Amino acid sequence: MRQNSHQLGNSKRKPMAEHHALIGLHNETMAPPRSAHLASYNTLSEVTAGQPHNVGKMAYFISDSLRTRYPYPEDVEYDFQEPSIAYGRKGVTKTLEVLQQLVDAKSGDEGHTTLLKQLNIEKLFEALNDHRTIGDTVNSTHKSTVVSLLKELLTDADPAVRQGAAKVLGRLASLIQGRQALCESGCAESIAAMLEDMDSSDVRLEAGRTLKTLTCCVDGRDEVAEKVSDGAVVVKMVKALLAISAKHSSLATPGLAQLLLESLASLLLGDKPITTALQEGIMPFLVHTLKRRRMNIEAIKALVSICSHPDGKKAAIENGALAALCGLLASEQAIERQLAARAVLIICVEEEGKHKAVVCVPNLVHQLYETDHDMYMNALLALRSIAESPSSRQTILKVLEDDPDMLATIMNDLQIHLAAFRYEPNKPPRV
Repeated sequence: MRQNSHQLGNSKRKPMAEHHALIGLHNETMAPPRSAHLASYNTLSEVTAGQPHNVGKMAYFISDSLRTRYPYPEDVEYDFQEPSIAYGRKGVTKTLEVLQQLVDAKSGDEGHTTLLKQLNIEKLFEALNDHRTIGDTVNSTHKSTVVSLLKELLTDADPAVRQGAAKVLGRLASLIQGRQALCESGCAESIAAMLEDMDSSDVRLEAGRTLKTLTCCVDGRDEVAEKVSDGAVVVKMVKALLAISAKHSSLATPGLAQLLLESLASLLLGDKPITTALQEGIMPFLVHTLKRRRMNIEAIKALVSICSHPDGKKAAIENGALAALCGLLASEQAIERQLAARAVLIICVEEEGKHKAVVCVPNLVHQLYETDHDMYMNALLALRSIAESPSSRQTILKVLEDDPDMLATIMNDLQIHLAAFRYEPNKPPRV
């Protein structure tokens, strides 16, 4: 019995031993598999060539081949002034230190220094990619140093450096602390001076974008309009707007006029900036722009802002703004029709405007049939103001004589709201 069991055990061990012997024999050859997917197992090579213990040898063989074909580059000495690739918590601080060193450098290759300034400013702009990083920068103890450095870079001889500095300041202006720092340090005035940069249209355009970011919020608008250099920024913006829009101007910059008009629409809300802009001759430019049907939305917004002041209303009437707005009341774009009616409403607060707005009556009456409530109300309020002039009121009634229902509606509205109907001649006054 024991002899039979012993023979049975030997018979089980023999196939296993032969199997291991075959594997060892094959591993000595290090042959790769013959087919990619091992479709069949016809030979021992296809079965055993991809064994795990063979992977390391093949990897070493491949690495050695690649090393001879594609040698590693030689080591290059690290330059501290080169921009960093990765950023940590001190990435912005490190880049600013490098920029300060480049600004203070008095000798060396000027072209290489300029290139390093461009690269580091670009990396600084990329690092200021969220409000947390921007907040840490403008709230740090070195805030004044940071802003002073960027202000100095605004006057650099290279246009790309000036453009990059304006771009970084625009990103800082996205926070209230940054806007305050820009206004207090004088950067706002320096950026406004760049609007007429003679070297590059990109510099002028970037300055316009930064000013728009600075003036789109109430705090920035008040600082720029009232406190910064006694309104010098408004003066430079208006002068730049007129210069770049002149015929055959060497400063022509596509897209900049729209940015300046949007910024001025935010700035021109107080008495002082409106007076300053009128003195610089902005009203003839706005009327001329509307007559040519250019930048309609931006120009009407600026006109509405200026006409919030009595001098603005008078200037608009004298320069023929109502005639320019008449055609826009029938524009294909709803927003232009609505803004034009709003502008007519504001201008007609002046008595002279009520008489001259008679040319706008047909298009305003047409807006009474609009389904949009805001557009309807702007037209209704404008007609109500125009109707205070007896001659203009007769024009309104004549235009509406073909629609008795709308005529009755308007007459009822006028009798309720206008004092002129309460004290008509030859009739007792209504209470």
